[in-house]
Amino acid sequence: MVAPVKLYRITRLGRPFDFSRTSNRISLFGPTVLGLGFLGWDLATGISPDYVGALRASIAAFLAWAVTRELDPDRPNTATFAMVLAALATVTGFWEVPLGISAAALLGLRVLAGTVGGDLKPVDLVVFVGMAAFAGTRIEGWVVVLLLILGLLDSRPPGYLYAVTAMVVGAGVGAYLADVGLPGGVASDEVYLWALVTVAAIPLAVRLTKIRSRTDIFDHPIRWPNVRAARVMAGFVVFGGLLASTSHQVVLLVPVLAALVATALVRTFRPV
Repeated sequence: MVAPVKLYRITRLGRPFDFSRTSNRISLFGPTVLGLGFLGWDLATGISPDYVGALRASIAAFLAWAVTRELDPDRPNTATFAMVLAALATVTGFWEVPLGISAAALLGLRVLAGTVGGDLKPVDLVVFVGMAAFAGTRIEGWVVVLLLILGLLDSRPPGYLYAVTAMVVGAGVGAYLADVGLPGGVASDEVYLWALVTVAAIPLAVRLTKIRSRTDIFDHPIRWPNVRAARVMAGFVVFGGLLASTSHQVVLLVPVLAALVATALVRTFRPV
């Protein structure tokens, strides 16, 4: 128990890895197996192995698992389902997977859902400012900036107003330096399809329920309104990425979408 205590003295964004838990072992071995499966498919079909693509599929699978653990903390199996969905979506090659933006969304959802517990540490505020500046460099990340800000406004750790101000400025500077502009052209049919999937997943995921899990530290109950807000914001994050898509490319935050869809499906077909 020494390692978790030391970790939480520094940051409330990270979580200690308990290898004795089945879900944590799946989070480690699952993406590895999926990445190797990606390479195996390349070899079986006679094309040159795409090692970068395999790595991206593995990272997307892990991020989907991690996001789902925030959206549905009571059901580890939901995270496994999301992991598979994210890997399959990445393997298809139809979408760009902005994994850095998904990682920023994960941190925002973690704070908004309140699954770790306790006030954020000063280093966490610095991380949030940096993530906001990074997300601002891509138009599909602008909703993630809003998510990060909402997370701080809800948790209100010491110094949060200064951090929010710095995040707004950082995101603006990032957008200016990257010369980010609004998308042009007519949206493709894929955009409308995945927008419909996202819109349908949000109400399915947020139907009245309760959370039995407790926070990592202090053993406080995880509040359902916070988890519900995180599920709604996950949908808005994906929808924002869709609005930023062009007619030639559908830009999705695949791990976040996979987490939301998995949560909605499990919530619908296994409500208890």
